[in-house]
Amino acid sequence: MYNQNYIPNQNLIYNYVEEYLRNFYGKNIEAHVSFCDSIEWRDSVFTGILESVGKDYIVIQSKEKKYVIWLVYLDYIVLK
Repeated sequence: MYNQNYIPNQNLIYNYVEEYLRNFYGKNIEAHVSFCDSIEWRDSVFTGILESVGKDYIVIQSKEKKYVIWLVYLDYIVLK
């Protein structure tokens, strides 16, 4: 019988994303993020080289800046 009270372990999901993204160090990516409480930054795209991946963040190095993006705001990533 299906348990309606079951909540999947979020750590498993984040660990999977973290391990998967580690395969793409040094590659060009596009990170699509949504900041629902901000009018100026509502939907943004950050493009650059994947420099680092942590448990709850990624670091992207563009030509001008370095961005730290929290995974909670991440919608999806396009690998180039």
